[in-house]
Amino acid sequence: MTYQQKFNALEQRAHSQIIATKILRDMTDLRSKAENSATARRRWVWELIQNAKDVHPADGVKITITLTEDGTASVFFKHNGKTFSTDNIRFLIEQISTKDRKKGDDGKRATTGKFGTGFLTTHLLSEIVKVNGIVKEPELDYVAFELMLDRSGQDIDDILEAVESAKLSVADLDEREPVDYNPGNDNTSFTYPLTDGVGLTIARAGMADLANCLPYSLSFVKEIKEVYLLPTDIAYRNITSSRDLQEGLQLMTIEVAENEWMDEPLNFFIALYTVGFTNLAIPFEKNGKVIMLRKIDDKTPRLFCDFPLIGTEDFPFPVIINNPNFNPTDPRDGIYLTSPARVNELFEENKRYMKEAVQAYFQLLKYASDNAWENLHLLADIPPLWDIPDWLDETWYNKEILNPIRKKLLKTKIVKTESGGLAQIWADDDAKFMWFPSASKKEIRKALWEVAKHWFPHVLPRESDIELWNRISWSDCGKLTCDQLAAFVQGRENLEKLQEALSEKNVIEWLNEFYEMLKLEDKEYSNILSKRAIFPNQNGDLFKLSQLNPDEGDITPVFKDVLKLLGKDIRAELLHDGIVVETETDILDQNYVIREINSEVSEKANDREIAKDYTEGFTVLLQWFQKEPILAKQLFPNLYRNKHLLYNEDQILENITKAEQLDDLLTEYNVHDLASLRKLIDQAGNNPGSLLPVTQEILMSMGITSLEDWEAAIQDKDLAALFSHESVPTTDMFIYAQSHIKKAIENIKQFLEQLADYDTEEMEQTAPTILAGIKKNGQTISIVARPAYKGQVIIYYGSERDTLDFEPSELWIDDDIEPRQLTLGFILKKAQIVKFPV
Repeated sequence: MTYQQKFNALEQRAHSQIIATKILRDMTDLRSKAENSATARRRWVWELIQNAKDVHPADGVKITITLTEDGTASVFFKHNGKTFSTDNIRFLIEQISTKDRKKGDDGKRATTGKFGTGFLTTHLLSEIVKVNGIVKEPELDYVAFELMLDRSGQDIDDILEAVESAKLSVADLDEREPVDYNPGNDNTSFTYPLTDGVGLTIARAGMADLANCLPYSLSFVKEIKEVYLLPTDIAYRNITSSRDLQEGLQLMTIEVAENEWMDEPLNFFIALYTVGFTNLAIPFEKNGKVIMLRKIDDKTPRLFCDFPLIGTEDFPFPVIINNPNFNPTDPRDGIYLTSPARVNELFEENKRYMKEAVQAYFQLLKYASDNAWENLHLLADIPPLWDIPDWLDETWYNKEILNPIRKKLLKTKIVKTESGGLAQIWADDDAKFMWFPSASKKEIRKALWEVAKHWFPHVLPRESDIELWNRISWSDCGKLTCDQLAAFVQGRENLEKLQEALSEKNVIEWLNEFYEMLKLEDKEYSNILSKRAIFPNQNGDLFKLSQLNPDEGDITPVFKDVLKLLGKDIRAELLHDGIVVETETDILDQNYVIREINSEVSEKANDREIAKDYTEGFTVLLQWFQKEPILAKQLFPNLYRNKHLLYNEDQILENITKAEQLDDLLTEYNVHDLASLRKLIDQAGNNPGSLLPVTQEILMSMGITSLEDWEAAIQDKDLAALFSHESVPTTDMFIYAQSHIKKAIENIKQFLEQLADYDTEEMEQTAPTILAGIKKNGQTISIVARPAYKGQVIIYYGSERDTLDFEPSELWIDDDIEPRQLTLGFILKKAQIVKFPV
């Protein structure tokens, strides 16, 4: 053997050694992941599908995947793609990738991957795989082959032997008979016997993954026409229809048919926005003409390179991003987005595609918001990134992806409010607009919402969205915590302003519900009560709870008035009596207030100059003393004995003058006390010789509505004797009297119309206070109608007396309670008349 021959032989042996070493290393790593790696066990099906896509015929590839569990369990994968080349067979045997990641003339990479490390993951199903196919080279015939790929070896020699055995199985291709090649047939198949429970578990995981991810891949990859699953008899077919909404935005339909005889397929709808080679996808449903976005399944990756990059399920982006030109990691569990010191063009390319996806997202978001799609919150649903993958630079991601998206979301109408509108999270002036209930427990968030809806429903999410916005919202959003709501209450300052905000809800009732809600937040309750002025005093102003005292409820209201006039507003210190809350401050009662009044009076009354400033307070207290002398002596014994201290000099002089005048009056009328004088005056009320001052009420009772009537009345000797000639009625008096007379007549008319015995159809007003033409039980009568709002009636007009004397008539009054008839018997009893001339 020559040296050259020896070198060639060594080169071949080295090549075989390298191949076997790589296969053994990869298989060892793969075996370690078989039971623990959820990512690895789902990847096998996508490697087979993408290999089929790379050899698709012109009208698209059809794929059939069969999982049998009865008898001999196995996975059978076949497709009608193009034939193998000899390179394909060799690289399949040696596990060398033939993928070409170069871009075509259109800028898109032609293949996704073929027979490299990715294909090796299919051996998780079975370490021995049977491959059936047809090989074709341009100058040679179509030849069928069957190949056994055995990766079960545990050392280098076993792997080398299996590789050589596989090569020998196709060494006789030239001697085999040519076959008739039909491009429409399933000419390529891979058979994986499932020899243990691990293989079966992995097979089920991969098949289940299809339901979550296959519709998206079909919408991205036009080269796949159909994927048919057995024994479930479900077919996923590529786009059967699509509707362009605007440039780049399509509503796509992926047909999911349970069997060939289904009347109605279970369609999967996807909103697809495309910019260049970047696709954004999110599922939706149609409710008539309304587009309702659907949540992306938690098991669906957020990044696709035509096919799912399994492991990116938690990638923080609100929609699925696909780009066939992504540069994925070798395990295809992400894309390189790191920032190494030495610039890597593949990494930078991925970053450019991601920025492109952000701009496309902005367009999709705008269209969806402008057209009021339902469930717009899903476009803000960015999964939290708990564990940073080693292929992602978190700082770059926050700056270039997350922050721009959230900034755009804050100013886009995406929140359905409780009042039915669609609102932005922030107002145009960057102030927080929407408020999302935020608390440690679901029940507290619900209670917060229930309380706040009476105040600002237009800035609250609708009730059904409370929990989802609690999950979605971030630090820039308005968080309606218990403390924040308390701050809003505090900002209103008093009950009046708070009531204005609450509209129809009673403010005290609302506050008590608010306090009950605060109690649910155990950790914050004490802190809120100690720092927030949210409790009303008896003046309606809001204070901290520690600044207020409960009211025992026995304090006489006038005492509170007195203290306020004396400069100590006790109502400002007392908790509003409608508030129900536990407090540690002392309860204030009547005894406390009495002590305070004594103290204040003692301090202020001794200095006569100071006392002048508190005259009003002293006067109110004195008036109460006069009204309640017995109680005053009991509650204020010292102060009552020295009540002269409560008068100032002017009052004392005025009282002396009044006392002298009273004494003169008693002497003049020959009586000795006020009771006798009062009795004399009462008796004089029926005495024509006594004089009365003319008032608005007197004119109203007489039914006089003009100065002329008054002048005529005063000529009546009987009436003139009743009134002082110095009393001059004013125009205002007559206007007042006339308004009440009209009111009384109108009330009496309306009342009579409701009575069955009275017929008022021909009723007419013949004089200021006379209603004629009324029939009672068929007999025509007249009615004298008078106001009696001050408890008295004075018959003045002669027409009234004539009517009551000569005609069938009745006297009716309106006392502002209910119109009623005055009979002669009632008048006699009321006036205590026991005798009269006849």
